[in-house]
Amino acid sequence: MSGTPASSNPGITGFIEIFEGRLNKMKLHLKAELSKAKHDRNRKMIKSQLADARKLNKTLKEMRNANNKLCPHCGEKL
Repeated sequence: MSGTPASSNPGITGFIEIFEGRLNKMKLHLKAELSKAKHDRNRKMIKSQLADARKLNKTLKEMRNANNKLCPHCGEKL
C-alpha cells in the first residue's frame, strides 16, 4: 500500500472486493493460529498479521467512505 488516503484517488475504490477477500483470508489464518494451544502459537506472526489486518480494515473504511455522500453540516450519511 502506498500510504495515501483513499479519498485522494477515487479510482482505487474498484479494488474494494480484492481487499475484502484479502482481509477475510487474514482473519481465517489468524483464527487458525489462535485455535492452537497457547504455547504453540507464533506470537510474532500473530502480531504482524493483526497490524496488517488493522491497516487494511482502516483502508477499506476510507475507501467505503469515499463513495458515500455526507451531510455538510453534521457529517452523517445522506
